[in-house]
Amino acid sequence: MSDSPAGVPNAAATLKAGSLHWLQVAALGIAIAISGNVSGWNYGLGVGGWGGMLLAALAMAVLFLCLTQSLAELAAALPAAGGFDGYVRRALGPTAAYLAGMSVAIALAVGAGLAVSFSEAYVSAWLGFGGWPVKLAFLVIVMGLQLRGASEAVGLTVAVGVAALVILVAFCLFMAPEFQSARLFSTAPGGARSLLPHGLAGAARCIPFALFLFLGVEQSAHAAAEMRDMARNMPKALATAIGVAFVIGICVLLIATGGTGADRLAAVDDPLFAAISANPERSGAAFMVRLVAAGALVALLGTFFSLAYAGSRQFYHLAQAGFLPRVFGGVNARQAPAAAVYLVGVIALATAAFPPNNAMVVFIFLISVSHMLILAAFLRLRRQEPELARTYRALGGSPIAAVALLLSLAVMVSCYQLEARALQVAIAAIALLIAQFVWLRPARLRAS
Repeated sequence: MSDSPAGVPNAAATLKAGSLHWLQVAALGIAIAISGNVSGWNYGLGVGGWGGMLLAALAMAVLFLCLTQSLAELAAALPAAGGFDGYVRRALGPTAAYLAGMSVAIALAVGAGLAVSFSEAYVSAWLGFGGWPVKLAFLVIVMGLQLRGASEAVGLTVAVGVAALVILVAFCLFMAPEFQSARLFSTAPGGARSLLPHGLAGAARCIPFALFLFLGVEQSAHAAAEMRDMARNMPKALATAIGVAFVIGICVLLIATGGTGADRLAAVDDPLFAAISANPERSGAAFMVRLVAAGALVALLGTFFSLAYAGSRQFYHLAQAGFLPRVFGGVNARQAPAAAVYLVGVIALATAAFPPNNAMVVFIFLISVSHMLILAAFLRLRRQEPELARTYRALGGSPIAAVALLLSLAVMVSCYQLEARALQVAIAAIALLIAQFVWLRPARLRAS
């Protein structure tokens, strides 16, 4: 999942060139995104209703199809670029690359904090105890594993993702008999029941939560250098990952909401557990409660591990390139980037202190910054370097990248509408980071 600046070896990558089948890469994308079905998406039900979430999910499916097509072309044309900020650096220069790398790094650390909060919510609902002791326990365990030199996270991520996918399918099959179309309706401000209780404006505000169903699929493009016949297989792997994420996401959105009620699910931090627990008298309900709770917890902890791993490596690579102080580019006796791990832990701990629905918006905003820069790099390289060898060309070319760019801008605008104050602080922090990079580190800028 990590992005490393151009020219910097990715110390986290241990796979040999040509060692990954396209199905493994597709599974990686699905595994990274799958935990978005466990928690987070349901907050959109309170913002725009089920109809709003459906419209937003369709728009986000288009965004990710266009984005992954653009990434497939970039990966084929620049397999040695070193990741997303490598593409951005080639097209837009080191300052834009720094912004892309830092936005991803901070977003991954914030995402790790979200995983802590969601994991605590499932433990609290399932076992009856929670709070900061549970959050701190999860943080200490995962950070401790990172400091011991936990190496390649791909295998763990895929294994956890497959388990989560199986549990989500079991959840949908169990909940399907409970489905009632009337439960998809939410209470509108006037008291009436509606699929769009806040109209199309509410649907637009659902966009960040609908994006959570797909977020992370695009990260599997980092496996380009390890794939067999990458130019032919990367587009197939990304399309497969998007297709599976879309199908399971729509099934969870439809069946969980229709089996429980939009109003009931809108404010909980553990939507699958809340849905299963709504009908405790059903045969097999007790077993399914334990299965879903345990499966959701495993999926979230696997995602937590992967986000912490990727975030620490991202900070490490940025420091190695001169983008951050050198202390974050060092390793401990076990060859783990200890300072970078601690930095991720501090950001995750701070994130876990905020309501997860608020932190989610900041997380998605930062990821969207990197998406916009990647798409801008794609468009500029199409114009600046038409002679660049492209063994795969994105279906639709520049127009599909322009569509994705507009949709990414819509995501950012929607995030700002939902959490203006938090994002004002985030934007100010990003501006300060760019300023110190451009004005205070000219020698390291040239060296990088």
